[in-house]
Amino acid sequence: LNEMLSSAPVFIALTLAGTAMAFSPAAYFPMNQGIALTKQSSSLIASRSLPLRKESSISHQSFLPITKYGTSLSATTGIEFPALNGTAMRIGVITTRWNKDTVQKLKEGTLRGLVDLCNVKKENIVEYEVPGSWELPVAARYMMLTQKVDAVVVIGVLIKGETDHYDMIKDAVTSAIMQLGLETGIPVCCGVLGCHTLEQAESRATGTNNHGVWWGQTAVEMATLRQISMGKGDVAASGAQKKKVLF
Repeated sequence: LNEMLSSAPVFIALTLAGTAMAFSPAAYFPMNQGIALTKQSSSLIASRSLPLRKESSISHQSFLPITKYGTSLSATTGIEFPALNGTAMRIGVITTRWNKDTVQKLKEGTLRGLVDLCNVKKENIVEYEVPGSWELPVAARYMMLTQKVDAVVVIGVLIKGETDHYDMIKDAVTSAIMQLGLETGIPVCCGVLGCHTLEQAESRATGTNNHGVWWGQTAVEMATLRQISMGKGDVAASGAQKKKVLF
């Protein structure tokens, strides 16, 4: 009995330590430091003596998660897409006049993704323009309720200011956009950037990092998925057929 009681504190300490490491932010350790747990004289000693494997490709991150197998995870940039054919698709693109210069660059990227990479015909791209991001969901709803578009891309740029207005708009708009897709069954791509600075938005609207290109491709991929899921083959209807009824 005495032997059992003397080992109980050690068992409890090790159990609590293991629980804390599994369920608390302590599982994320600095890159060049580790925590070695050792039992010495029936006590728990934490020593910072085991360096983790260095990740030279993620030097900008000061903390890396430790996985089950001892490797580190990192975020990826960009999206890889399969070959997509939007030849007979009709895609809606809705943009804002708020932060128009940056929005225009994102729109150009979206059109490049649709036309150059997915073969969507220019005449089958329907464009709307609204004052700001707040108006994007209702404009998208008008377009989607016709059931004459295969997908919609909404594009806006929100920059954080001194008040809570940014958060109010950002959260409400993104939530409404998601709900639209679920309610109508038509894919709607959220191209609303929520950035802390204009520089952040510009870096996501230019060059090879232009997010609009990915939004265009995503619209075609999701429209393809919808059509296949509904058993309508490669295309629901040609752009010419839709044009007779809409716009």
